[in-house]
Amino acid sequence: MATIEQRTGRDGQQVYRVKVRRKGQLPQTATFAKLSEAKRWAQITEGAVVEGRHFPSTAAKRHTVNDLIDRYISDVLPSKRPSTAYNQRYQLRWWKAQLGHYALADVTRV
Repeated sequence: MATIEQRTGRDGQQVYRVKVRRKGQLPQTATFAKLSEAKRWAQITEGAVVEGRHFPSTAAKRHTVNDLIDRYISDVLPSKRPSTAYNQRYQLRWWKAQLGHYALADVTRV
C-alpha cells in the first residue's frame, strides 16, 4: 500500500514523499516535486510489487539459504575462535535443515 506525504523540502519548496509498503518487505520510498509524479511512481511500484518484479533482486531469487550458509561457513567461520566457530556451525546446520531449501527472496523478517 502506498502513502503520499506532502512535506517542505530544505529549500522551502513543497515535495511529496511516497512510501510503498508490503507485508514481509522493506518499505520503498521516493521523493518528488510534483504530486502527479509521486502518484505515478506509487502506482508503478505497487504494480511491480504485486507481480513480484520489484522486491527483491534477481540474485536473491537464484540463491538459497543453503548457499548463504555454506558461504558463511567457508568465508567467515575460519576467522572465528574455535569455540565460537563450533557453536555457530552447530546452529547453522540447524538453520540449513529448517530453511535451507528457501530462496533468499522468500525469506523475510517477522
